[in-house]
Amino acid sequence: MFANTVRRHVTISRFFNAVRDERLPSVLVGGPFRRLRTQRPVFQRYFTSTMEGSQGVTIRRGRMEDVPGVWQLAEEAMWNTHQDMIETHFKMCENGWTIAEKDGNVVGGQLLRNIAEEYGERNIHFSSISYMIDTYERYNGAPLSRGDTGGKYFGVFRDIPLPPDASRTYHLSDLQQVELSALIDYDTSYHVVARPEMLKLWLDQTTAESLVLLEKGKIAGYGSIRPAMNGFYLGPLYAENTIGTMVLFRGLINLIPRDSNVDFFLPHANEAGQLILKANENTVGLYATFHRCARKSYIPVPKWNNVFALLSNECGLC
Repeated sequence: MFANTVRRHVTISRFFNAVRDERLPSVLVGGPFRRLRTQRPVFQRYFTSTMEGSQGVTIRRGRMEDVPGVWQLAEEAMWNTHQDMIETHFKMCENGWTIAEKDGNVVGGQLLRNIAEEYGERNIHFSSISYMIDTYERYNGAPLSRGDTGGKYFGVFRDIPLPPDASRTYHLSDLQQVELSALIDYDTSYHVVARPEMLKLWLDQTTAESLVLLEKGKIAGYGSIRPAMNGFYLGPLYAENTIGTMVLFRGLINLIPRDSNVDFFLPHANEAGQLILKANENTVGLYATFHRCARKSYIPVPKWNNVFALLSNECGLC
């Protein structure tokens, strides 16, 4: 049986994500970009009582058969996600997930320590719920370097403050009508590293709807939306400017039933995001504020101001 409540979603860099609460017994860590580095061998490691507080805790690599259990955790913690999203994360990272268990149950207040040991002295970037930064600084053993902020928002979006002639400049296209190589090039302008396998897995989800924003025939943005337990989850959504962002956002919202709840992670530097939040302030709320951080030195993300919604905060900038 999995633990019946987990409350916090935190991020440890682009290379892995962690779902943990230091006061609760459930922890899960994964990494969609681990394949870009030298693979570490799959292993099992037993902690002693001095490290974990109880004997017989096994730290192992995650497997695809763990997906239903992880989905159960998500349901119990009321994370507004979809089992298809969790399965896709496992496909992206393959051997990049780490799970702590005892007698078949997921546990682990020390799993974060295991991850810190694995990454050693690397300058890891991650996103933290703001009030948890002090806790992570204790785990890090030194102050963290802090960067940009963002928020997890949810609600109903009825008003997109676009000028009347906005649609004349932009065209929305189905993903299948765009060359994948062009989309990869556009995505790389944000992430620096090309991510063809990750993009294909994520955008090929059977539950997702995706649109590409075109300006004079060239890609000027793209985004996707998919079902969640409560309404829909939006992300990613990247676009070159404020008007283009709102055109793309409106197009994605029009793909779902009217007045549906939408969750997404918004970088606060995004101008379109601030305008849309203001226009819908009576129907949209803030779940939590996050800080981008680094263990040593924070490096600004390219085109951060052009990011309206992250694919998922637990993967860092994805």
